Amino acid sequence: MTTLKKSLYGITIALSVMSLSSSPIWAASSNSGDLSAEERTELQQAAGITCDPSKSDACTAGNIESGDFYNVRIYGSCIDAPYYGRINDKSIALRKGVATTGTDGKTEGTLAPNQLVCIKAVAQVNVTDTEYYVMALPMDYGPECKDEELCKKPQPLPKEHQSTMAKCQNDSQKGYAGCPQGWVFASEMEAYSNGLSFPQ
Repeated sequence: MTTLKKSLYGITIALSVMSLSSSPIWAASSNSGDLSAEERTELQQAAGITCDPSKSDACTAGNIESGDFYNVRIYGSCIDAPYYGRINDKSIALRKGVATTGTDGKTEGTLAPNQLVCIKAVAQVNVTDTEYYVMALPMDYGPECKDEELCKKPQPLPKEHQSTMAKCQNDSQKGYAGCPQGWVFASEMEAYSNGLSFPQ
């Protein structure tokens, strides 16, 4: 009986770990080390993220003094460990900061409906994703692609969004250059926790 209990306990733990490993939160935790120290610093400055020097995974965004803040999880590199998402069917503004009391509301431009993005960080309340810090990508789906393959030649953007994406391009050294970044609400987009496939 004792042996049976131990076996069942072991199976329960294994299933729990498997369940966690398939979630976006677990995946992000394991991939966050893909960022170099310089990339992480740049992201924190751009997104207004503050991390505990003694515990790099303890990060926040917002106003800690007033208690109006989010816990933040930093994801991995958009090159080595991309976590993709797609804007919903309405244009959205890329905000410079998370939505907290007193936020100035400044934006980095607007993204077109269905724009493909890489998620670089997530602001959470408890374990619920509230906002994502995203970077738009210079690639998209197109009619020549099969299923969920990424295309290098995106369909033309609507005129009102062309200026936001004008400088966004692939870069041989950094992967991407000039691509707009900012905070968006989780309700404004879909996160692809299972990733996307690439053409072979």
